[in-house]
Amino acid sequence: MKGKFTSLLLVLAALSFCSHQTVAQSLPSEMHFTADGRMLMLGDNANTGLYDQSTIRSVYLTFSQPNYWTLLQNNYSSQTDLIATMVVDGVTYDSVGVRFKGQTSYSMSGTSQKKSFNISLDYLKSSQRLMGYRTLNLNNSFQDPSFMREVFYQSQIKKHIPAAKSAYVKLYINGANWGVYPNVQQLNGDFLKEWFFSNNGTNWRADKPPGSPGGPGGGWGDGTAALNYLGADSSLYKPYYTLKSTDKLTPWSDLVNTANVLNTTPLANLPTSLPAVLDIDRTLWFLASENLFSDDDGYIYKGKMDYYAYWEAETGRMTPLEYDGNSVMETNFATWSPFYNETKINYPLMNRLFAVPEYRQRYLAHLRTIMNDYFNATSAGAKLDAYKAQIDTMVQNDPKKATTYSAFVSEVQVLKNFMTTRRNTYNANTEYNQPTPAIAATAFYFGGIAWQQPNPGVPVNVRTTVTSANGISNVYLYYSNALVGNFTRIAMYDDGLHDDGATGDGVYGEAIPAFAAGTYVRFYIEAAGNNTAKTVSYDPPGAEHNVYTYLITPALASVSDVVINELMASNTTAVPDNFGEFDDWIELYNKSGNSVDLTNFHLTDNPLNLTKWKIPAGTVMPPNTYLIVWADEDSSQGPFHANFKLSSLGEQVWLINTAGQIADSISWGQQITDMAFARVPNGTGNFLIQQHTYAANNNLSSIAPSVNKAFALYPNPTNQAFNLNFAVQPIGSIQVYNAQGRLMHMQTAMLNQIISVEGWPAGIYLVRAGEVTRKVVVKE
Repeated sequence: MKGKFTSLLLVLAALSFCSHQTVAQSLPSEMHFTADGRMLMLGDNANTGLYDQSTIRSVYLTFSQPNYWTLLQNNYSSQTDLIATMVVDGVTYDSVGVRFKGQTSYSMSGTSQKKSFNISLDYLKSSQRLMGYRTLNLNNSFQDPSFMREVFYQSQIKKHIPAAKSAYVKLYINGANWGVYPNVQQLNGDFLKEWFFSNNGTNWRADKPPGSPGGPGGGWGDGTAALNYLGADSSLYKPYYTLKSTDKLTPWSDLVNTANVLNTTPLANLPTSLPAVLDIDRTLWFLASENLFSDDDGYIYKGKMDYYAYWEAETGRMTPLEYDGNSVMETNFATWSPFYNETKINYPLMNRLFAVPEYRQRYLAHLRTIMNDYFNATSAGAKLDAYKAQIDTMVQNDPKKATTYSAFVSEVQVLKNFMTTRRNTYNANTEYNQPTPAIAATAFYFGGIAWQQPNPGVPVNVRTTVTSANGISNVYLYYSNALVGNFTRIAMYDDGLHDDGATGDGVYGEAIPAFAAGTYVRFYIEAAGNNTAKTVSYDPPGAEHNVYTYLITPALASVSDVVINELMASNTTAVPDNFGEFDDWIELYNKSGNSVDLTNFHLTDNPLNLTKWKIPAGTVMPPNTYLIVWADEDSSQGPFHANFKLSSLGEQVWLINTAGQIADSISWGQQITDMAFARVPNGTGNFLIQQHTYAANNNLSSIAPSVNKAFALYPNPTNQAFNLNFAVQPIGSIQVYNAQGRLMHMQTAMLNQIISVEGWPAGIYLVRAGEVTRKVVVKE
């Protein structure tokens, strides 16, 4: 019983916020839980890998044709790639496709050889990648002597909206120095998977497709590609939007429907109808970002091009995506109004949304947040200075640059002056410059304890403190029982009747409804002042992408006759399935003297989806029998083939009973190929690595000599404790040393033990048992 209790404690730890590897893997890479597990954040991760801004990589392109430049020029209109060899960090990438890219950055750069390049690693080799990416965009910083505008802009706004990552590279072509380039991420499927839960939606670029004859008009803001409603016929939209990717047979209907709802719904009904087809909050953050940085090459200025529109499969909503930020922060646009172009009917994202009071105030709140956080003269100025220092020598020695080094040096102050002018312009606007409510001490309470992880089937109370110089009109609690999608809004009260303390004390309270075990709940607060405009603020200020969150803890079954008895996570030659394939498998065992009906039981490897695979209805296990489930993601091979696989590096599996409780569970570390992970004694003991006993008793008469000295160590990495399981009874002691050789822990060796790492600094530690040494990583 002790072993099972320990296992269940580990399960609860695994299900807790941000400490479970499976949870982290199920989130987009740009989304994460904070270290304390209380918030879900999006976009604030520092760039790593290819787009690590602390590293400037050299990119070497070699063309076999001596007239490669002429060929690139000839291929520009058709967007045909020219084959080259690329070398980065000493690694050769063969047969990459290279072409010139850009529109005005190409056509208006004249005879300058400082062109922008698109490099496709998968041009001839579909699986070829550079640090996980298949496309490089080397932009020439057209009309930007600083070489910083796009890098700075995208880096700042990605904290609030999906935005491309970027970093500097130094380009060489056939051995010649081509100077410094911003390497800007492509808005393709790789990008979408980093920001959304999949890339299964539809992605359009708002721009005339290559080779398209176009339509009538042609001027910016002409009402053709700004999510304007052109009619019910999808063919009317195809001359103005380039379909970049989709998983749907009829994707254009979603674009038509979004434009229809946005443009034809009466304003009074927009808050009811529009959220179903448009991500309102992300759209407002998008507009705020473009306006604050005065992007003259995007939606709010052109009103028809140089942005993307992504229809998200998980929510059915459209989201505008920022694209092409090299023309931001121009001095002559520094005095744009916060509502620039809102009166023009062909700009419906402004013309329509800003006409709805609640959306207008939400937009203003987002403007204030971006201004305060990322237009700060000290921190933003220091970032610009850091970029300048990083590329200064390369710009000075760039033989292809279209401007002068002195212009580069002086342009840094131009950017700083822009930020000062922009702040002064906003502060002079009476709608922007309004006092806002202050929100503090927000927390959820369960059993009267703040941040206590709640149980299923019980409401969760939320409290917050709000103060406002111009009074308080209302306070709202927004919540959602999913990690993506729209929120439900309910009022909060300061009346002493909603777990809010005393009446009129400034503490507001309300309860979030009960949800089932395994449910993640997101929430945030909106407070409106009692002025005429009902000025709002949010907590967290980055809502709806930065929000508070909690997980409903699954209940533990008091007893379970059926247990997870054995599994194999690395089966290459040991046990074939009914199709002769060597797949992962899980063995269940009924250890009781009674038959057990497994109808409505589930197996899962994902705590966010406790009903991932349902055991077939009518499955009955007689006493002391075994049931094998193949974890191969291939239901076509029979009813007992689950829709998930097992990881040989370590993960968890849960058995969920009809009441939605955890009947049993097991977590493991790295496995040995063709060896099983089994309970010994059979059905009741702790798990250890041994020879498999497929559909039979796990009590072996002997243990394979190859694992006499082996032990399983899991979870790894860890921040609480790790398990040691030996195949046979070890002799002597177990020692754990840190990277400096200091002894951190020593104890008499036992068959199974748990070693706590609480209070240990993050790092790599060595676990020694006899002649065997293993590494364990302790994380923060």
